[in-house]
Amino acid sequence: MKGSHWFIIFIVAFLVIMFAVEYHLPKKFVWTPTFGHYDDQPFGCAVFDSLLSASLPNGYTLSKKTFYQLEEEDTLHSRGILAVAHDMALTDIDVKSLLKMAERGNKVMLASTMFSRYLKDTLNFESYRFYFSPLALKKYATSLLAKDSLCWVGDSAVYSPRTFYFYPQLCSSYFWGDSLPGKELARKALHVNEYRYEVEVDSVSTESEQDTLRYVPVAMTCPVGKGEVILVSTPLIFTNYGILDGNNSAYIFRLLSQMGEFPVVRTEGYVKETAETQQSPFRYLLSRQPLRWALYLTMIAILLFMIFTARRRQRVIPVIREPENKSLEFTELIGTLYYQKKDHADLVHKKFIYFAEELRREIQVDIEEVADDERSFRRIAQKTGMDAEEIGTFVREVRPVIYGGRVISAEQMKLYIDKMSEIIKHI
Repeated sequence: MKGSHWFIIFIVAFLVIMFAVEYHLPKKFVWTPTFGHYDDQPFGCAVFDSLLSASLPNGYTLSKKTFYQLEEEDTLHSRGILAVAHDMALTDIDVKSLLKMAERGNKVMLASTMFSRYLKDTLNFESYRFYFSPLALKKYATSLLAKDSLCWVGDSAVYSPRTFYFYPQLCSSYFWGDSLPGKELARKALHVNEYRYEVEVDSVSTESEQDTLRYVPVAMTCPVGKGEVILVSTPLIFTNYGILDGNNSAYIFRLLSQMGEFPVVRTEGYVKETAETQQSPFRYLLSRQPLRWALYLTMIAILLFMIFTARRRQRVIPVIREPENKSLEFTELIGTLYYQKKDHADLVHKKFIYFAEELRREIQVDIEEVADDERSFRRIAQKTGMDAEEIGTFVREVRPVIYGGRVISAEQMKLYIDKMSEIIKHI
């Protein structure tokens, strides 16, 4: 038997042994919050979404749209919108859109440790942000210290008061303010030395002043128009770990019951990219430690095999000249073909595709949607300072060229392309 065959047998046997050893090792969890739909780690939402889909009678769906896109949808029925993120960086457009949805009768629930300044100023509240540390959570869990308590104080006619217990790292953020805008749903007791802001809040004094407790809200509902905006400062509870943490799932369902009988839509439009990476084709292999090591070892084995076999079989490497830059030559060739063919309408069509994509990305206007022409023209006029009627006339004039294939001259082609470039330049 040749030496290369022995080498292959050794590598295969080594991989089988390593796979068996890794498979029987205790599984390790990744405690990084992702809130991803495909993440079955403690702070993902794979189990969370699955249970809510089966439990909520009026429906539970997942979306990746932003509040602006959800607000633009033409829906006849009200919905409950749930957005969960550790740091929810909402733009002013996002805040205005979610407030418009609430005014129309929708209910929007925001679960985050950090909220945008525009939202805080609009609803008149402040929040204390807690920086989550997975290492601190694991140390606290192994120390057998007491958990923090969250007291349910909302909807006494529907739910009786009840206390739920969570690790402090999951519920350390809270709301505060001189005059909070809405009704408290749940609150947390803090000692005076833990409270960080001097405002008037409910307090209960015990034998010594050091034991004085201050109650701060961790969930509250703010009426807006016909609907509500529900603020929750404990997003880590809306995860696989939170929904499976003893009897604490009842706390989650009490919060979700504030949506009423509306179907619930959870949007991942504000989840960080760490959750999106869970959709990679290698996500399952990389999420399991035995499979992850098997993948790494396979790649190392292939690399070693290539190195050892290349030592005997490598041929003389010829000197290859650096490839020339053909970009300019290619551009000239394409231009010559278009010039000879006289297909001016196709060039305008390609420019229009780029023009429409720029408008969609920069100012959220879909110029290809004919039904929204008037709103789109006004939006473009506001952003560019140009006349809306002039823009409308131009778009309606160029559409027959794009969709109907109308033959145009070179002068008309240049006029159309220059006009689209002018609009993009003024955005």
